[in-house]
Amino acid sequence: MAGIGRQPCKVALQGVSSDDVTTTRADITTAPASRTDLDLAEELLATYGRLRRALLAVKTDDITPTQSAVIGRLIRDGAQSTADLARAEGVRPQSMGATVAGLVEQGLAVRESDPEDGRRAVVRLTAAGHEARDGSRATRARLIAERLAGLPADDRTALERSLTVLGDLIDD
Repeated sequence: MAGIGRQPCKVALQGVSSDDVTTTRADITTAPASRTDLDLAEELLATYGRLRRALLAVKTDDITPTQSAVIGRLIRDGAQSTADLARAEGVRPQSMGATVAGLVEQGLAVRESDPEDGRRAVVRLTAAGHEARDGSRATRARLIAERLAGLPADDRTALERSLTVLGDLIDD
């Protein structure tokens, strides 16, 4: 798959040297139609990884990626036990306990009695946790919006369509 229909492209990110982050994008006009599903899947994973690393390179808070995932889950699903969070995130309960402890220590979450079963503790996000997530998300969105502003109209249209297709793939 390496080099098939790909062109190097430097990414300029605020606070990051152009030598620190290099990415590539598929040239839609010259990409061969013969790529297999596996080739596309590998390229999608590689692109996701590059985007994730680029966003991590400019992050300004002390929240780890795992903590961020837990904050997102608590926002979406509400208060949960550490065991439920561990199952949902695919990690050991001991690892999730350490992640939750970090969130509690930072004041982003609290442990409290489960209202349905007082013997169990649940983790709930605090107002500071919501604010941290909102701030982090806004920073990342601004960074991406700055990059989108420089896209030609046809690339922007292709990206919009790709987001619809990706959403459909994920929802299946």
